[in-house]
Amino acid sequence: MTSPTDIALAVARVLEELDIRYILGGSLASVVHGEPRSTLDVDFAVDLDLAHVDAFLSAVKDDFHAFEDHARAEVARRGSFQLVHRRTMTRVDIFVPEWQGIDEWKWIHRVRLRVGDSPADVIDVTNPEGIVLQKLIWFGKGGETSDRQWRDVLGVIKAQRGGLDIDEMRRLAVSNGIGDLLRRALEAAGV
Repeated sequence: MTSPTDIALAVARVLEELDIRYILGGSLASVVHGEPRSTLDVDFAVDLDLAHVDAFLSAVKDDFHAFEDHARAEVARRGSFQLVHRRTMTRVDIFVPEWQGIDEWKWIHRVRLRVGDSPADVIDVTNPEGIVLQKLIWFGKGGETSDRQWRDVLGVIKAQRGGLDIDEMRRLAVSNGIGDLLRRALEAAGV
């Protein structure tokens, strides 16, 4: 059986072979830094442009299905598109941010982690502070209704207690309009 981590590694290897910067985010990053839970999708932020999208889609086409025209349009508008792993039907969301502000900060502060049995099973992952902030942004945009996002935030804060740069998180939270959400999350996690 192919796990979401295996699928993430496969996509990361293609991106690295093509020299395209990326970071793993979403639920898998939350699990890496926080509390274990099952997840059925994989989220990447990828610095993909129109000059490289065809090479990327070509490199993943044997293992993943993509609506290529949609992917090109989303890359052009800096949006998002999906790959679907053919064997497991696991969804891989590819976000194409502007790589400025918090997205650039997450890239600069990423961590390279071993996520499998082999020494080659390494991947660039959003750091704990970055995944807390990103999930709080999504939580806020979703009307503060996602129990899963909130649990992930609290799980990372609790698991990383003492190792988080709280001052930097507060600075970034304020500049991204989620200062109150971060304050509430830190209180709820007992930090």
